[in-house]
Amino acid sequence: MNESLIALIPALLAGGGVLAVFLGLAGPRRRVVRAQRETLLPGIQVRLDRARLGISASAYILRSLAYGTGFGLLMGLATGAWLTFPVGLVAGFPFVWSRLEDERNERLNRYHKALASAADTIVNSWRVRPSMNRALEAVATYGQPEVARDFEEIRAAVRGGSSLPSALQAVADRRQSPIFDALATALIVAEEQSGEVSTMLARHAASTRQMARIYEETIDEQRGQRNDVMWGVIGPWGVMLLLRLFTIFTGGLGYGTEFFETLPGPAAAVLAAVLTVAAYVNSRRTASRGLVVKRVALERGGE
Repeated sequence: MNESLIALIPALLAGGGVLAVFLGLAGPRRRVVRAQRETLLPGIQVRLDRARLGISASAYILRSLAYGTGFGLLMGLATGAWLTFPVGLVAGFPFVWSRLEDERNERLNRYHKALASAADTIVNSWRVRPSMNRALEAVATYGQPEVARDFEEIRAAVRGGSSLPSALQAVADRRQSPIFDALATALIVAEEQSGEVSTMLARHAASTRQMARIYEETIDEQRGQRNDVMWGVIGPWGVMLLLRLFTIFTGGLGYGTEFFETLPGPAAAVLAAVLTVAAYVNSRRTASRGLVVKRVALERGGE
């Protein structure tokens, strides 16, 4: 590089430092509000709970830092520019968040399929003897564990004096599942009808199976798209790492990594790392759009 240009760089940095100091002294005072440690973790926990990720804030931070360390080492080793390490460290947080979303979606998928089986159990029990208590007891006895516990809770609440809508609403608020909401509404209608409702329950059981199948297909499709995003973002850094290792082991006979040893190389590496993380976050957000279906309030559940 031209020696005059190299000599100009320290002068530019010094000038920028003087300008920053001047603006800091002459400019208007700004009040900086820092997040307090005693409010930071609860704030993160609120976001985790709102997204139903099922993890504590401290565990999320530790896991993110562990993955971020790996990403930082990957970026640093791939380019030799260790200024990329902090960017990789930050990348661990959206990566772990996305992984937790995948785990949440799998839990919802299993629960929805268990609800479809519970709907069939309710229909069979109602055909033998039209009794809401017997139907709830059948699911609590023969249903899959998570659904069985929910229906045992509902049955105990009803036997304790609560109305069926109130008991169903308590579980619906905890589960946040539109499929459970639909099943609960069908149970409320069945209790209020004086005539034969087994046909209605059978139709709803078929609808529940269809909704669970659609949700499972959506999860599978979204998982494939999200994995494509992950490999598309991490892949180029892996290729760069292989090139650099080949360069080192062959005594400098590699290709494409010499640029990062020049003066603008580290800045370009940091910019590439920032763009990588930004592209990953935006792509995952786009791929997840509309994945969690908004709930409709349970009919008459709040009464």
